[in-house]
Amino acid sequence: MSLYKNLFLRASVSLVAVLSLACCLSCGSSNPYGIATPGSTSGFKHRIFVTNSYAGTTIILNADNDVVYGRAINTISGNKVLTLSRDSKFTLQYSNGPDVLYYIDNTIEDVSGSPVALTGDIETLGILSDNATAVTASRNAPMSGQSPGAVFLVDLTNRVIGSTIAVPLARRVALNHGGTKVLAFADNTNTAYVIDTTAKTATAITDTAGVLDRPVTAIFSSDDSKAYILSCGAECGGTQAKVTMFDPSANALGNSVNVDGATMGILDTSGKLYIAGSTNGNGTLQTVDTSALASGSATPSTSVSISNGYHSTMAFADNNRLYVGSLHCSNATVGGVVQGCLTMYDTSGQKAVITTTAGDITGIQPIIGRSVVYVCQNGELVMYDATTDAPRAQNLQIDIVGYAAAVLQIS
Repeated sequence: MSLYKNLFLRASVSLVAVLSLACCLSCGSSNPYGIATPGSTSGFKHRIFVTNSYAGTTIILNADNDVVYGRAINTISGNKVLTLSRDSKFTLQYSNGPDVLYYIDNTIEDVSGSPVALTGDIETLGILSDNATAVTASRNAPMSGQSPGAVFLVDLTNRVIGSTIAVPLARRVALNHGGTKVLAFADNTNTAYVIDTTAKTATAITDTAGVLDRPVTAIFSSDDSKAYILSCGAECGGTQAKVTMFDPSANALGNSVNVDGATMGILDTSGKLYIAGSTNGNGTLQTVDTSALASGSATPSTSVSISNGYHSTMAFADNNRLYVGSLHCSNATVGGVVQGCLTMYDTSGQKAVITTTAGDITGIQPIIGRSVVYVCQNGELVMYDATTDAPRAQNLQIDIVGYAAAVLQIS
């Protein structure tokens, strides 16, 4: 692209961003909005970033009272993935229009340095313990002389791809809490990989018993001593969904237990693993006691019916709520009521409520202490009340003109 065309594109996107923010601040809500002073920052103690992937902007909100700051952060359209650094000093934002990573300095609330050009589309993004290296995977990254797919190690200091590690059809990475262990998962395979970020290699996890069945992600224990690999099974073209223990120190698999579906999971503080997936077109939510799994005596709980589709995001909220979101759910109408892609599950009462609003769930961010949950739903930012399992009143909602794709609390 010529310099003239590139400048014209950025100018056009910036104009759309300004107009979109102006529209956002003028309709759809009675909330007060902050006024930006040139060169200033929001001053919000607790901040939320929401990407508008149509305008190519990131909107800053006050997590304490839902006020929108009067200046957006301009990047480029297609911005749909956000990841916070381990020291909370910066946020990485991915856009697929084109495939680039932006480094947002959380102190100045603006882009810092040049974006990093990637060679393929990504879905997951993590930051290593050094806060200077990002890791991600792309299933369509071109690789000379071999099948497409790679894991990227991104040098954030120099804003370049530091290493490209061949993993055919690599789609997702999973990092431990400490940012020291990376697992990678590829489409249409029964293999999971350990990524050595020092040697810059990918090594298949030894699976002599053949227990892995279309593995898609892993959830690490709070102390990082164990990981729980989720196998998608039949939902992803395999046979049996399951959860398999993994010892990160030995790079060895342990006990497995079959479940009805497994594409996303989350651990509570007691060691109970919640697993969501779909089987035969029906959404399922089950729990597995990880202590029992370690001893080989685990029995999954009876499945609870939830939204179907591909479950890709989960988060705990106030009032014993677990929010589960999926993509490409059927949005079926049952008894005259739409069943959307979001489920609110009461972990105490063990009752699930399915939203009556249609559309993909691309982001969930609970505001702990306020019983408010920000959800990116069908391109809208919808604020839910975790006490009623319903959207808050319309006059308390924020209308983002464009497409709300990702939401993240950064402070």
